[in-house]
Amino acid sequence: MLTQLKTSGILNQIAGFIFGQCTKCSLGDEPSFTLMQVLQQHILPLGIPAWYGSMIGHIKDKFTLPIGVEVEINAELGTIRMLEAGVSLV
Repeated sequence: MLTQLKTSGILNQIAGFIFGQCTKCSLGDEPSFTLMQVLQQHILPLGIPAWYGSMIGHIKDKFTLPIGVEVEINAELGTIRMLEAGVSLV
């Protein structure tokens, strides 16, 4: 999936990258790169703030981020701060 995002030019448009927790990402019987190797190959060259292990994704205890809301991420601290409301009250 990351290769598709890379070849389509999407990865060159992002300002930061947050990867959640992967609970079933073990290697199969075929020779393959690890998840961390794939992330390093695709994300590290972008030179953007990035981290792995956020409490998002398909896990039991998680938080939800609204789509399209501007956020500020700090990869060193592993924080996400919403810069605007996720919903509007009408």
